[in-house]
Formats: sequence, C-alpha cells, structure tokens
Amino acid sequence: MRVVRVFPQTVETPPGRSVAVYEMPKRILGTAPVDANGSAAFRAPAGQPLFFQLVDKNGMAVMTMRALAYLQPGEEAGCIGCHESRHGAPDRMAEHARARIYDLQPPAGPRYEGGLSFAKTVQPELDRHCITCHGLERADGGINLLGTLQPVTFPRKQWPGPNKMRVSVAYESLMTRTGLVAVAQGDMESDFSKPKDYFAHAGRLAPMLLAGHPDRNGQPRVRLDRENFARIADWLDMNAVCYGDYSWNKPEWREPSPDGERALRDQVRAKFGAALADAPFAALVNVALPEQSRVLQAPLAVAAGGWGQLSENGWRNTSDPGCITMRRLVEAAIAPLPGRDIAGTCGRDDRCVCGCCWVRRAVTNLR
Repeated sequence: MRVVRVFPQTVETPPGRSVAVYEMPKRILGTAPVDANGSAAFRAPAGQPLFFQLVDKNGMAVMTMRALAYLQPGEEAGCIGCHESRHGAPDRMAEHARARIYDLQPPAGPRYEGGLSFAKTVQPELDRHCITCHGLERADGGINLLGTLQPVTFPRKQWPGPNKMRVSVAYESLMTRTGLVAVAQGDMESDFSKPKDYFAHAGRLAPMLLAGHPDRNGQPRVRLDRENFARIADWLDMNAVCYGDYSWNKPEWREPSPDGERALRDQVRAKFGAALADAPFAALVNVALPEQSRVLQAPLAVAAGGWGQLSENGWRNTSDPGCITMRRLVEAAIAPLPGRDIAGTCGRDDRCVCGCCWVRRAVTNLR
C-alpha cells in the first residue's frame, strides 16, 4: 500500500505543473506491506490530505483511491472497502489489538522538500542510463532525453489547453510520444476505476523498461535495478507531474553562470577529458538538485551511492577532495534565480508574473 500526500493549492492561478492541466503536486510518503489476510495497517501523518494506491511487486499502481483521507493528531481510522456497507466498519480497538502496524518505508530516490519533481527524481536516471542514445551522441527514435529547458505549449489536439509551461526537452519528449505515458486529465477520467487504468501500467514506458528496453532482436539494452526503476514508476504513478510545488521561481529554471560554467568545464576537461567537458550543460549539471548532477554521480563509486561510470579517475566516496572540489564548482556554475517567492506569490513587484503581488503591496500600504 502506497501512501501519498497531496499539496493544497496556495494561490488562485499558480503556474503550470504538468501536462495534466489541473494537477496538484504530490509526494510519496512511503509504502506498507499488505498482510496475508488482505489488510494493511500503518502509521500516517496527521494534518495532511492523503490518498492510497495498491501497488504490485514491481511498485506499479494497480488501483488508486480517488478520494482523500485526513487524520487529526492521535486519530485512528479504518476502512473495509469502498464497496462494503457504510455501517460495516471494523471495531478499531478490537482490530488494533491483533493487527501489526507498520511504519511507512520511504520511496526510492533523493529526499527534498515539496512534491515529486521530474527534474529531481527522474532526470538523474535519464542522465545515467538514457542520454547516450537519446540526446548526446544521437536521438534514437526522435527522442531527446536531455534536461535542457525550453518553453512549451502542449497542443490542444493531444491535451486540453493549450497548457503553456517551461519544461525540459526530456519531459516534452516523453509526454508527446503517443502511448508512452498515460495521464489522467482532471474532469476527464473514466466514470469508475478499473485495475491498471492509468499511470505506470497504462503506458508503454514502464513495461518497456521492465523488459530491458529490448532492441529489434529482443536483446535488452538497459537494466534498471529495483530502485532505479522505482523512481520512474513512482513518477508515472504520480500522474507524470513535472513540478512538485506551486512556486513561481523554480529551482528547475536556474540558468548557468558563464564564469562558473567555464571553470567547471575546465576542471572536467582536466580530470575526465574533452568528451565529457564539451557535453551540453544539462548533461553535466542538474540545476534543480545539484548533488544529483551527472558530473558528480558518474565518477562516484556505486558503493558510495554513485554510478561508477568513470571509475578510472573516480572517487570512492563524497569525502574525496576531488569530489568536494567538483561539488563546489557545480554549485558555482548555477546562477541564482532572478526572484524568490513570497507567501505564494512571485515576489517580483513591478515585474509581477503571478498576478497576486498586489495583495502583499496592498497590505503593506494599509500598514
């Protein structure tokens, strides 16, 4: 059983977050096992809107709850199913004495504030396994999976909209390929739920990766371990959201600093050679979550949580002086955002793009 937190909308008209026009950011809190008798008992946080997903052995959602649950501090809640009598709820005290209550096991991937972000959770997996064939040396199948940002208007003929967003080349490539990713659009879902009707099971991407992304001869081209695959399946089951919050000044939108980028490329060239140093900036640095940058993860040993792809000149752990130096150069290569959010607004005053900054100015004037 997967437990998911939903983040309530903070302003009237937040910027786009997904191909799904009315999508809300979501964060996977964790999973709990289902016992042999079909029950699941777990500890969940109070004061947060929650919903549940039943997942299979591969961590892919089989059924998804369409309503929200909400707990008060210290509250115990139980349910015997949506299709049972409303007067048939179990005696919580009697059941509590027999049930084993589990702590939620956290999801795969890095930890960060807010909901699941494509750039922070999925893009590192694409950088690790995919961009050699889809973005760097070539773009097989016309799919480019680099994290380079671009303005996009998703076409009305494919999605309701138009939905204008600034997303990565990788996100657009995955979302505009027919049948690759299955998305539930707000107010357009089926009248009732069926197993595997949306998300990871309903698109071609997850089954293809489980099969090893086979070539024309059926030979696998890539093998993802359970954690690598889980990061992509989690994203698909969260309705393929792009951004994990309602902010107007997103870390995913940060640009390279010219001087910092130059210094970083010089160090990469001296350490790993011209081929890596001359790669697109997005193939070196993850501006949304710098510690997940390819130039940091690829040389780091697998035992230390890295990818172990540049073992000849790589690092055993993150305490290696070379790793520390590269980390500092990565951070210096990212320019700060031009503004910062204030109380859910863009905080840009006369250059306001959210349409809500007048509220803060009005309150200030009244004071």
